[in-house]
Amino acid sequence: MAQVDGQTLLMAMQAVQMQIRLLSEEVDQTSEDDDLTEQEDLLAGYMRAADALRVAYETEELVGSNLPPYELLISGS
Repeated sequence: MAQVDGQTLLMAMQAVQMQIRLLSEEVDQTSEDDDLTEQEDLLAGYMRAADALRVAYETEELVGSNLPPYELLISGS
């Protein structure tokens, strides 16, 4: 796996979380008659990416980086 510094992970996680929020809102606001397959597939992909980024971020936290805790980042605090 490529080495990515903590700051880059942080920014990638924030971008992915924003896309998850936007897609979730889009899916929630769409009527039942609309075909959501593409949006739902994209949302699932972003959720998988978020999981992978979480693992990488938590690993980076363990090596003594100066990053905020993961839970603090995703809570929006």
